[in-house]
Amino acid sequence: MLNAFASPHRPLRQTGFTLLELLITLAIVGILAALAYPSYQQQVRQARRADGQTALMRLAIAQEKFRGTCPRYADRIVGEAGCAATGMGSGALGLDNLSVDGHYRLQLDSVSARGFQALAAALGNQTKDQAGGQSCRLLSIDQDGNRMPRECW
Repeated sequence: MLNAFASPHRPLRQTGFTLLELLITLAIVGILAALAYPSYQQQVRQARRADGQTALMRLAIAQEKFRGTCPRYADRIVGEAGCAATGMGSGALGLDNLSVDGHYRLQLDSVSARGFQALAAALGNQTKDQAGGQSCRLLSIDQDGNRMPRECW
């Protein structure tokens, strides 16, 4: 027997998402991404800070090796390694003035027979690096291994 309430042309119920549901989902994802991105950027900068720290440590070790064979510390980073006074070398460390990954520029400051200070200046987006409210755009190490700023090491 044929049911009086059943329609032979009853429309099928469609499944899927409505445009409104998709827009709400996209809005939520966008808000979460906007909140997470600055934190992600700071984590990337913190990881890149190791590039500058490693470069400074390498430079400090090279200075100590230089001092072991010369009566003073090297006053230049780039150039032929060796003592200039002995006629061999140019009084330089023979290193590059950029860190390995290129996020820091290296330089020597306050060089004498008794000491030195090596600096790593951040380049590009790395200049926004901070740790504990302290800017980490300029890292330093001296002949005694003193590292500044402390929060950045």
